[in-house]
Amino acid sequence: MAKKIPGKKVKSEHLPERVEVKITPDPKPDTPAYYINYAAVTHSEFDFLIYVLRTPSHLTPEQTELASKGKNVPVEPLLQLIIPPRLVDGLITALTVQKESYEQEHGPIRHEK
Repeated sequence: MAKKIPGKKVKSEHLPERVEVKITPDPKPDTPAYYINYAAVTHSEFDFLIYVLRTPSHLTPEQTELASKGKNVPVEPLLQLIIPPRLVDGLITALTVQKESYEQEHGPIRHEK
């Protein structure tokens, strides 16, 4: 009959303690800030991408020509946010909660046509 060899047990004091981290944004005066009035959302195989940009108040002659022909007018994004899929549901929830809070304080958001 084989003898049972006891396995090596790891004492719990050697395991790192699990700590919940709550992150709060802490912007400083020199933290970059961008006014945006346009966002485009797309995805790749691994991530979601949000391109944020400020549409120009005056189009260049080339942009005006494209717009007059009904074509897309390329505008360089100020920033692209690359978001892992596991954050998307939380981001949608956070935006929904903030939108509802905004509308309670300031009234419904009016959408320009």
